[in-house]
Amino acid sequence: MFTATTSGQYIKIIDATTGSTKRTIKFAGEITQGPVVGPDEMSITVRVNPSISYVLVYSMPHGSLKRRIRV
Repeated sequence: MFTATTSGQYIKIIDATTGSTKRTIKFAGEITQGPVVGPDEMSITVRVNPSISYVLVYSMPHGSLKRRIRV
């Protein structure tokens, strides 16, 4: 089981049982929603400028970007 926390332009993926950081992800833009953590994926919504936002979906716990969806 994993959880995530944000700090500025970074997201830390944390092992919920041990409290250790598994990965740190850097992203562009400002988080407007999330992180939403599931068993296999984590998603955030970021605004990169006033008219462009993306949902970024990452694999858990590896933190690799699986999908980027413009909204």
